[in-house]
Amino acid sequence: MIFIDESQRDLLRIVWKDSIDDSIKTYRMNRVVYGTTYTPFLAQRVLKQLVTDDGHKYPLAASAVSADIFMNDLISGCSSISSAKQLKQELISLFSGAGMQLHKWSSNCIELLSNFHVSDGDVSLTIPDETKALGLLWRPQKDTLAFSVSSIVDISDSSTITKRSDLSSTARIFDPLGLISPVVTKAKLVMQEL
Repeated sequence: MIFIDESQRDLLRIVWKDSIDDSIKTYRMNRVVYGTTYTPFLAQRVLKQLVTDDGHKYPLAASAVSADIFMNDLISGCSSISSAKQLKQELISLFSGAGMQLHKWSSNCIELLSNFHVSDGDVSLTIPDETKALGLLWRPQKDTLAFSVSSIVDISDSSTITKRSDLSSTARIFDPLGLISPVVTKAKLVMQEL
């Protein structure tokens, strides 16, 4: 949904051939391409501009977008159901004004999941057992956060734990919010001792 400035489109050309005998076709990208190195910056910059341009109309949404978004996930909360409903409506309005539609709504309150006007598959009208966001497992039924760290090394006669496997296990822990920093720090201290 993010257009590239016309002066920059020549920098994003794609050379294409349908078969080896066809002539070469050249395409220019008009929108930001997922996976390129500048995409994360542009995504965040567009959100910042959206808050600057229209945030005064939607103060709750502007605050949530400014503080509670990590890449393409917004994880936020409210102290009451009425303020959560207002936040939901403001977020929908803020993003629809920019031609964007929010997807993958989840809540621990069934009232917030009703009255959606989005395509099928984007909203479940039941509260899921767990959902993933930002490397976390959120369990809405109990309103708790959890981490799932898979066992990297299967301890058996044929495999042994090495410094490399320990370092690999520690590096695979994805915790962008720093919620389990004490655990990760302890793992790094064990690595130092090794």
